[in-house]
Amino acid sequence: MWRFLLLIAAAGPALATPPPMAAVVAAWEAQDWPQVRAHLRPMALRGDPAAETLLGVMAARGLGAPADPAVAVAWYLRAARSGYVPARLALADAYRRGEGVARDPAQAARIEQTLAEERR
Repeated sequence: MWRFLLLIAAAGPALATPPPMAAVVAAWEAQDWPQVRAHLRPMALRGDPAAETLLGVMAARGLGAPADPAVAVAWYLRAARSGYVPARLALADAYRRGEGVARDPAQAARIEQTLAEERR
């Protein structure tokens, strides 16, 4: 899933500001988590939903720090508020699994249903 998120993030127009997403991708592929975080955090704090989502993925998987599903969900929520589809999908998955939030398959289904309706 993270490769999908990186590809989506790389295509996002909001990421035209430095550092380039290519640097994030290179650091990610090298598994240089401190460098990835150093690139993504300023972008996320400026409201970049792709960066927010990737920080959520890092928190969920414990990349560079112990896994913290609640922190992951916080980043997903922040990105999802802007309508960012990968964040909304990650949030639905968190609800389905009960990771970082109370398990709520109905909420996961509502998020996915909303996304499906928006695609029509």
